[in-house]
Amino acid sequence: MAARGTKRPSLADDNSSSNASPKKKSRQECKFGIKCYRKNPAHFEEFEHAHLTDILPKWKDESSLPSGVDPEIRKNPVVLDQLKIVKKLGNSKLKVDSPKPTTSTAVASPKPSTAPTSKAEGETKAPINANSEKMAKMMKEATKHHGDVQAKLDAAAPYNFFLTSITDSPQTHSEPLTITFTELLDKSLGELESSLQINFMVELGWLLAQYFYTGNRFKPLTLLYGVEDEDLKVGANLPSNVTAVKVRPPTAFGHHHTKMSVLAYKDNSIRVIVSTANLVESDWENRTQGLWISPKLPQLPPDADTMSGDSPTQFKGDLVRYLSAYRLPQLQEWLGKIRRADFSSVRVCLVASVPGTHYGPDSTLWGHRRVCQLLKEHVSDPKITQSPWSKWPVIGQFSSIGSLGPDPNAWVCSELRASFSAPSKPMDHPSIKLIYPSLDNVKGSHDGLLGGGCLPYQKKTHEKQQWLTSYLHQWQSNARFRSRAMPHIKTYLRVSPCHSFLPWFLLTSANLSKAAWGSETKTKLPGPGLRILSYEAGVLFLPKFIVDDNVFNLEGGNSSSVSTGTGKRQDYPPFPLHYDLPLKTYKAGDSPFFYDIFNE
Repeated sequence: MAARGTKRPSLADDNSSSNASPKKKSRQECKFGIKCYRKNPAHFEEFEHAHLTDILPKWKDESSLPSGVDPEIRKNPVVLDQLKIVKKLGNSKLKVDSPKPTTSTAVASPKPSTAPTSKAEGETKAPINANSEKMAKMMKEATKHHGDVQAKLDAAAPYNFFLTSITDSPQTHSEPLTITFTELLDKSLGELESSLQINFMVELGWLLAQYFYTGNRFKPLTLLYGVEDEDLKVGANLPSNVTAVKVRPPTAFGHHHTKMSVLAYKDNSIRVIVSTANLVESDWENRTQGLWISPKLPQLPPDADTMSGDSPTQFKGDLVRYLSAYRLPQLQEWLGKIRRADFSSVRVCLVASVPGTHYGPDSTLWGHRRVCQLLKEHVSDPKITQSPWSKWPVIGQFSSIGSLGPDPNAWVCSELRASFSAPSKPMDHPSIKLIYPSLDNVKGSHDGLLGGGCLPYQKKTHEKQQWLTSYLHQWQSNARFRSRAMPHIKTYLRVSPCHSFLPWFLLTSANLSKAAWGSETKTKLPGPGLRILSYEAGVLFLPKFIVDDNVFNLEGGNSSSVSTGTGKRQDYPPFPLHYDLPLKTYKAGDSPFFYDIFNE
């Protein structure tokens, strides 16, 4: 992993705003001032807290604050802990001579490098001195957990479903299904030629540092992004190998929210990664994120039809359709690489959203109707438990919530449930259960209340849909050592009442919102359409294509006492679910975490 940097709230989902990294030439004041809830010593090494500095000379009793302290400061429940941290660090430890190289200033600083540079280096804004001892140590730290990444990917078959490493959860560092960003660029996966990064938020300095650490500093990089940081603003002096395009959805209520990578290798193969993480440092530290990593996809024979080489799940065709919807000349080269690639080894389905109102057959290509179409075609009642199919609940887990209407039937328990419960009949619709962190979940996170920086649900929105609380469940991931790592991952699934089987699982960038999934229009002609506001992308895992059966097994369930039909499932590892079952309901008086706490 890269060196630790600041973790600050970022509206990393719907209703979001820019999260640009401030330029740090010396220790600057923490932006949260007296409301800072951090208790990580690294934060106090990097940022000044004037109120703590003022209190320290008068602070004699470690169990209480001295008299005369501002009442607003006394309201902060962690101020005593912060004082202890600052006192222990001491003034000498708090001196910062230069900005950390993993922040945006590592690339954007106007200070020139003292190392000899090539023409390409001279065209970057501030070449990193690759000969410095400090940089060598940073590179070693960033890649120290790599090992053989290809072997790790091979061992993750057939699901190829990973979670990001959690900085403050050491158990995750050696977990087989944990991965870091720099591992995605590891040479064992292929000699990188160029890459396409499609995302919502990008910290350019942090991103380029990851390429630098892995020896890919000057490789061509195409960026499609939704929110600008300081280094991506119009007119910014980008490095010569970087092409950046801001994607602007047609309406202000939509977002370019997809998180996807396409990596091209020197042997003409490619690899596709679908993720839930923004390209910002904080998203790869103490937040639970998910990634699906494709196998390496070789180039088709020269005489092959570019329409050939698709997977049984039609992933290639769906990916071409999605990227073509951007209508960007910068994607033409990438569309060519994808058309020339053999996707036959891919076993997941692509589920994407693009802005617009989609009618007729086109409406089944996007959003929740795409999920519905795939479930109707490839899922059926497993008939392997005594519980009827209608008792298998649908569970949604996400990091943001949109405006859903005045009652459950306005959208969640009508349109969305109808699609996610397919192929059930309307009268057999299952229950809906939703996972969203409570205030107590966030308070107990590795980063305290700042752990809620990726959970931008607004109190004013909730006040209009208080019915939602009865559907909500706590975030809990003890089995995967991530209960204290707030979930920015978004997933949807259906599960047996005995918690033993999954008939499908969806990993996606799409939160619980109409903008992401689409809502049906009321027009009579040319018929009801599906109106989508945002760009999203996810992958649907279907047992039919992955384990040659009708359900996935879950570890820790009651599957041993249930007939497994064909028995083929037993030849595969359990599906690596990222949260604990059974779900834990909100306690009396619990409320969802509201982002408004940062503005109080």
